[in-house]
Amino acid sequence: MNGLKRCVKKEIKFSNFSWINISNPNEGEIQKLAERHKFHPLDLQECLKSTQRTKIDAYHDYIFLITLFPIYNRQTRAIESGEIDFFISRKYLITIHRDNFLPLNDFFHVLEIHSEFRNKFSDFSPEPLLYEILNKLFLYCFPMIDHLILDCDDIEKAIFSDKMEKMISEILLLRRNITDFRKLMQVHKNVLKKLIQNLKDNPLYVMKKTDVYFESLVEYDKELWDTLDNLKERIEALQETNESQISFKLSHIMKILTIISVITFPITLIAAIFGMNTLRTMPFVDHPFGFWIVIAFMLSIASGMLIIFKKNKWF
Repeated sequence: MNGLKRCVKKEIKFSNFSWINISNPNEGEIQKLAERHKFHPLDLQECLKSTQRTKIDAYHDYIFLITLFPIYNRQTRAIESGEIDFFISRKYLITIHRDNFLPLNDFFHVLEIHSEFRNKFSDFSPEPLLYEILNKLFLYCFPMIDHLILDCDDIEKAIFSDKMEKMISEILLLRRNITDFRKLMQVHKNVLKKLIQNLKDNPLYVMKKTDVYFESLVEYDKELWDTLDNLKERIEALQETNESQISFKLSHIMKILTIISVITFPITLIAAIFGMNTLRTMPFVDHPFGFWIVIAFMLSIASGMLIIFKKNKWF
């Protein structure tokens, strides 16, 4: 799962709890967690394998939370799934993830080197710290949303600049990214509500029923989902427009080719008739201007058909 990447475990001690951050977990580190905290075996197994859904499991002494957030791969230009697992209790906050979550690692590093910033999280339990982590992860999503919006704008301009064929792959790539983004964010709202409810109901935590700061995360998720919903409709409309433009262009080309073939058919027929090996009965054979008479006859037929097509507005 983590390939050849080295497992890194770091810990920050606050006044009343600790934050343990584990990057690229291996079986040895997970076994140490099992021995130290007695977590449920299924939860520990989840930390060693990739999961495809956000979930929350609440126990009397801790909460296990799996979150999925998008990560943009600049090489493939694709949005990929990034997983962060949380173990939340009164005395600790444990985060387990792969080494691709820069916002989380950067935030940990800031707390690690700045004691004055670390003092802001001197509460009796880690709910404010958990909020700050999730808040930064949600804010990390908005620049990707802005990038998707700009991609839609670029595609729209290109479609109406007669670059329809070049936009086919771009539209498919963007539509895949929007779909993958939606899949990752789909269940966050319900999981966040369950998390808030558990933090308020369980006496293990100090979060009060009147505390509403976690509600902003639900609002972030709603805003992201609404924007993604609009992007989904927009890219589908752009794809339909692009396909209509291409279809119209192909139809126009086919119409021109059909007109050409209809005009050339009688000319070809006349040329075939005069090419028959019946010299004694073929008209204009002995005429000094016979060739030009036949050419004039062909041109008059082509001109007449063009006039008829133009009069009927067929081109």
